Amino acid sequence: MKVWSLVKPAGSMLFAAALSACAGAPVIPPPPQHLASPESDAEPKAISDPNEAFNRSVFETNQTFNHAILYPVARAYNENVPEPVRDRVEAFSTNLSEPMVFVNDVLQLRPQAAVTTLGRFAFNSTVGIGGLFDVAATQGLNHQSGDFGQTMYVWGYRDSSYLVLPIVGPTNVRDAIGSGLEFAAQLHSGALIPASLLSAKSVADFIEDSEPVRNVVDVAGTVTSPLTNLSKAQDMETLEDSSVDFYSMLRSVTDQKRQAELQEALTTSALTGTPQTPDPNAIEPVMVLASSPTILELRRTGNVPAETARTIVVIGPPVPAPQ
Repeated sequence: MKVWSLVKPAGSMLFAAALSACAGAPVIPPPPQHLASPESDAEPKAISDPNEAFNRSVFETNQTFNHAILYPVARAYNENVPEPVRDRVEAFSTNLSEPMVFVNDVLQLRPQAAVTTLGRFAFNSTVGIGGLFDVAATQGLNHQSGDFGQTMYVWGYRDSSYLVLPIVGPTNVRDAIGSGLEFAAQLHSGALIPASLLSAKSVADFIEDSEPVRNVVDVAGTVTSPLTNLSKAQDMETLEDSSVDFYSMLRSVTDQKRQAELQEALTTSALTGTPQTPDPNAIEPVMVLASSPTILELRRTGNVPAETARTIVVIGPPVPAPQ
């Protein structure tokens, strides 16, 4: 009781001082826009990073590896390998990823993207000499987005926290799961170009002959994928040199790029895309142009049936008033 008798007056004095401070300070209302328009979904949302301490620790370890190994190797690759050769490697690696993109576009119910991806793979694998040249892009068939993390987003797995993985780098929990599932269920692109395609053999012979082709394609994909990332590693080094907090900068850049891909999938998917409403001005009413009241009388437009009623536009001076 004695302690409470001491605390109670002190609390009353603090409360009174707070009231007097509030009374003395000018009341500044919030800006009108915050009163009139609540926060909308169109406004950018903060990146969810609840495990930032852990992510920064992994990020620092990755940066140690990048400075010691990745950046020097990337500089040597970009300086010693001609750009045309690097372009061929990147096109070949991209072509090997097209079957997985096609599967995810189908799962997302994006028929136009799926057809474009299928056309790209068929076109580049043949005319493009096994994907060494991206001739499909010259025909308007541009590379489409499509991965299982994007598929899960379309299916409803929307919110996902930021994550930094060792060596792999920045991603999020949903995309990390999707990448793991894709790696486990990776399609053998070589099976689409079997060696015995033109021969009339049994199914057993067909599988036996196509297995070496699949193995070669898998090895090629394993080798070329890191090489394509080497071309981008030097850009990341440049970004690091120009940023104060590289962790925050890379997190923002990664999230912006990913959000653009996710929104593209939502917009073009039959599951989530908003069907286009017909334009009410697309079908204009039938109009009859008449140059004078005399022509109107000759055409007897007053006897037009109701089911074929038309809009009459009269061009010319009005009928003169009777004298």
